[in-house]
Amino acid sequence: MRSLGAYRAALRAARGAAGAALRLMPGTAATVRENLRLAFGHSDEALVRRIYRHFGEAAVDLMFFSRLFDPLRLPEHFSFEGDGWSHYRKTNPSAAVFVTGHLGNWELYGAAFGHVGIPLDVVARPLDQNFAARWLTRSRRRRGMHVLDKDAALPLALKSLRRGRCVAFLIDQAAGRHGVDVPFFGRPARTFTGPAALAHKLGLPLYAGYSTRLGDGIRYRCFAEPVAVTGDAEGDTAVLNRILEGYVRSRPEQWWWFHRRFKPPKKQRRGRALTPAGIPVQS
Repeated sequence: MRSLGAYRAALRAARGAAGAALRLMPGTAATVRENLRLAFGHSDEALVRRIYRHFGEAAVDLMFFSRLFDPLRLPEHFSFEGDGWSHYRKTNPSAAVFVTGHLGNWELYGAAFGHVGIPLDVVARPLDQNFAARWLTRSRRRRGMHVLDKDAALPLALKSLRRGRCVAFLIDQAAGRHGVDVPFFGRPARTFTGPAALAHKLGLPLYAGYSTRLGDGIRYRCFAEPVAVTGDAEGDTAVLNRILEGYVRSRPEQWWWFHRRFKPPKKQRRGRALTPAGIPVQS
């Protein structure tokens, strides 16, 4: 009960902090608003406030997960939906490629895999070595997640998959020179083709999914669906982007609009004035 009381107090504090961050960090807020305009054609201030509020709440869920999560009440914490879970069990591949994005709470999505017995490695950028980063690293390890350095994603992921582990990629951030332009919300977005290419190379199933927050008390909808692999990495990646776009449209307040998703490669931005979303200003 003490933990639950502290959790509720932390949620109230996080909601207040989210409102303050919206007011005190105008540059970040400008990026969110421009990304919304690029995606939807307009920016809704009520939605902007919900975005900030959601990520404050999701951070509290992550901090209190080990204190409030009860493995014996797994269905109360995680609702597993979509054909992906049964497809994975039915094909029994051991290794598989999962694709997700910065939607809902991707850290707790990874935790859900461990609690249903799916071995998971996650591709992520190296964290700065500060207190928060060290805490997050320990927390991931406790949840059974191994992190693969994003800078060496393909060889590390290949090694993990050949060992029979699943590998998850978050492909909704700008991939720069390592990606190709495929549509996202009707705009060209640099996207990493590695997941589709790896699934085809190794003959493994490919899945897309997400987690979205359902309410206070560590409650999340965990969704997964199989995605056909054709061998055309760029075409398959375009399909994945279209799927992820659908996820974001269903719960736009839970996606990470803070990232400059639509920015072009660095060589197209060098020496030019940029908008808050990283788009070169038209002269």
